[in-house]
Amino acid sequence: MCPGCPASPSAGGESEGRSRLSRRGLMGGLSALAITGALFGSRSRAEAARVRLVSDAEPITGSDGQLAAPAPARPGVPSIASCDDWNARDPSKDVKIIKQRPVKILVHHTATANRSEVGEDDLVVLAKSIQDFHMDTNGWIDSGHHFLVNRGGLIAEGRHQSLATLLGRQWMIEGTHCPDQNDIAVGIENQGTYTEVNPPAALYSSLRSLCVYVCQQYGIEADMIYGHRDFRDTACPGDKLYGMLPQLRNEVAQQLGKATEGARLAMAAPTWPLLRPADTGPRVLAAQHLLRAAGVAGVPADGTFGASTSQGVLAFQTRNNMERTGMIAGGSWPLLAVDVRPGQGGEADLAAQALLHRPNTPATQAPAVIDHPTWQRLLA
Repeated sequence: MCPGCPASPSAGGESEGRSRLSRRGLMGGLSALAITGALFGSRSRAEAARVRLVSDAEPITGSDGQLAAPAPARPGVPSIASCDDWNARDPSKDVKIIKQRPVKILVHHTATANRSEVGEDDLVVLAKSIQDFHMDTNGWIDSGHHFLVNRGGLIAEGRHQSLATLLGRQWMIEGTHCPDQNDIAVGIENQGTYTEVNPPAALYSSLRSLCVYVCQQYGIEADMIYGHRDFRDTACPGDKLYGMLPQLRNEVAQQLGKATEGARLAMAAPTWPLLRPADTGPRVLAAQHLLRAAGVAGVPADGTFGASTSQGVLAFQTRNNMERTGMIAGGSWPLLAVDVRPGQGGEADLAAQALLHRPNTPATQAPAVIDHPTWQRLLA
């Protein structure tokens, strides 16, 4: 269930102090919305698992009787199974309402097996297993994500009332999918592991449709679709799915009627690269110098992410009360990348020089000050 996700409630964002919302409270206020299981009459729970926002939407089935792809209720509105429809456990506490719109979307993968069982029953089993893991192992109040897409393209609500607030367009439910992002970003889990293989076409299509709808409802720009690793030291959502995010942003922009902006939106604002053991090159060398500048002992400056560098990264993450992943990404980089004036001397300056004067590439003109956006551009 996305092992790169933080396991501690303090890191995950289950904090007190925000307005709290009971299941019945919000559902009562949105009772006009057709999102309950009543649409399914006496059907079984498995059959009811795929909630329809418009009652005449029917699934597309293959020759084996399994769903081949989700049938949208109407253009732009994906079909989403609510928590009630997959028989989710009640949260251990009332979910918390954030009385403002989210400003971005974070894409995750579950880091589980790439299974071929992708029907309605399988969606229910998947959603339940993730909720159990998040509540019983991580100690969270509910599923950490807002929405879940399975490998067959079926979509389920994650944290209770995420669907109701999405339909309401003004508020969001606080999640537990990425520290510092839980109250400003919609978290979407995608079933599978996408480190070495691309996601199935059905999953990608539904992810795109869901992103389009979330952007429409909340007024989010397509260039605000990110991966989990952009804000945390994790490989999530996998190298392959992460590598598809520029394509995803471009296609979402086009479906939002912003085709002329597609190329620009495909290139989101620079983010932080992922470094992990066995990586080599100028970015690793820069990271090593920055670790040394931060006072981490025993880190070499050889451009190779070996055992000593790994130990240094773990020590840095421990010192900063971060999840100990041994990788450097969107969690550690913002702390390591201090402002530096080229030529000032010291380890941070050496880190900058490693990127400004890469071997076999034209030298980059040094700016007056290297701040976070400049570090990101140099590291890209």
